Amino acid sequence: MKNFLHFWLAFFIVLTGGMACTSQELQEESDYPSPRFPGFISPPETIEDILPFARSAVRQTGGRTPLGLVQAGKRVALFTGQRALVDPNPLVLEAIIQAFSERGVEALVIFPEPEGQQISIGSGFTSEMGFREVLFWLNRFADPEEPRNWLKERDSEVYDALFPEEIPERLSLPLDPQRLQYLQEDPRFVFWGGDVKSYLDQHGSDLDHVFAGLGGRTGMRLRLGPHGDKFLGNFIFDNYLEVMNKVPGYPGDIWRLTEERTLEPLAWTDLAEVKDPEGTDFSFEVSEPMARMWMEGSYQQGHLFMFPHQASGRRAYSIEEYPRQREAWNSPVIPEVDGILAGTRNHTGFYPRLEVHVEKGRVKEVKGGGIYGRFFRHFLEYPKLQDIQYPYYDKSGYWFLYESGMGTNPKFFSRPDELMSGRNTSERNVAGVIHWAFGVEVFGEPAGQEGTWERFTTEHNVPDGHWIHIHNLLPTYRTRIRGTETWLTLIEKGRLTALDHAEIRALAARYGDPEEVLRQEWVPDIPGITSPGDYQEYARDPWATQARVLEQIEQGTYPYLTQE
Repeated sequence: MKNFLHFWLAFFIVLTGGMACTSQELQEESDYPSPRFPGFISPPETIEDILPFARSAVRQTGGRTPLGLVQAGKRVALFTGQRALVDPNPLVLEAIIQAFSERGVEALVIFPEPEGQQISIGSGFTSEMGFREVLFWLNRFADPEEPRNWLKERDSEVYDALFPEEIPERLSLPLDPQRLQYLQEDPRFVFWGGDVKSYLDQHGSDLDHVFAGLGGRTGMRLRLGPHGDKFLGNFIFDNYLEVMNKVPGYPGDIWRLTEERTLEPLAWTDLAEVKDPEGTDFSFEVSEPMARMWMEGSYQQGHLFMFPHQASGRRAYSIEEYPRQREAWNSPVIPEVDGILAGTRNHTGFYPRLEVHVEKGRVKEVKGGGIYGRFFRHFLEYPKLQDIQYPYYDKSGYWFLYESGMGTNPKFFSRPDELMSGRNTSERNVAGVIHWAFGVEVFGEPAGQEGTWERFTTEHNVPDGHWIHIHNLLPTYRTRIRGTETWLTLIEKGRLTALDHAEIRALAARYGDPEEVLRQEWVPDIPGITSPGDYQEYARDPWATQARVLEQIEQGTYPYLTQE
């Protein structure tokens, strides 16, 4: 076995172009890449403007929306959100239906039922208020009023920031009556007032596959119950800004091979180290059984689990037959992480620099973060979460490092329209970006114990899963091969090193110039790191920088716009 390991390791080092190094031969620090932002495309006027992108989308087999997995002769349902009704997005969906038809697939689009002649989109807030992400966590309690009232008594200022007396109205847009009538009369479109499962309960027998939601694929699959095997992924392509860019056309074979090559070393890892220029710096040891489980459970297209905790407490996805899940359910494991996680962004937006200190896997201290950090510090002391013993866990408590989702497509970017509506989720799909989060969670349960987790969290009124995110946009992630002093760098300053492997570049050459095919389309603008300026000033109010960037992008004066 040892000789095989040494052979494989030598082969891997050659394959990766020498990205492995001993602890005494670490690469010297180099500058971080300069910011980049892809030039915006104009809104489409006709379906012909969209079809080239739609044809790529329905052939895409990688990522969270692998429409290309649907075979000819099948019937597929695409569940959209309210934004799909905003012009010109209905045209996008028509283009996708037509592109599917060209492949011999019948597609049905399911819209949410509108109320009257208006639709409301966004949150009423911009991503300046990143602290509002905690509202999603509070809703993970069966009875959110209990923790809300506890917070109100403890810190009325934080409570008032989260629950202001005057809440801004969401953006309300009129529906085009002619467009709405056209969609309602076209049998390819359906308006539905219930959730995905209720639709499938009534009409699922006529469908082979389903795409729905913008995230949380494993949870969605479970919520669909008997229809779970029909679920192939999220549906993010209901917005022209999601479709009319380079993401749909990024070759799926490159995407998946990059993911496989990134994960291969995990099975032989005994120590991992993560650093980021905003201050993240931690490490954790990995036992041999944990490493095997980690490798098996780490795969989810477009969202790799780069920490054993998130890869456990679930049934692993099959790399070979994605999205099929394996029968075996892996119990949760919590590595004894020591160090700091730091950042200024989450799934909602931006906040002053937050620093989370972790010892032996547990959160011990939270520094900074403005309102976001104050909320976190309060709930570190929430009485119900101190010594609670969740089912399936061998350690008591709640506040552990849990999530470690890593994006794998270099063509994704942080979308301005999202940021102006109080969401910041597109950047988590960017290759090399990791979003960390804290808590405990399981997906599915051992045979015969189904429902245990839900009953427990409901009875005790405690969170049913993780939250409180930190995005690291430029991490460096290294793993040490067991029994050696050889390290492999999986991410280097935000760049997935697999993208520069000779094997990946050779495959990319089939599609054009490898430099262009594998180029990172977006690099964040962080003063003092990727652009001129003072990081400490940025860290105090990161939204100020982002607001300037957004204004310059809109005006076409941003100096880092990509010129196509």
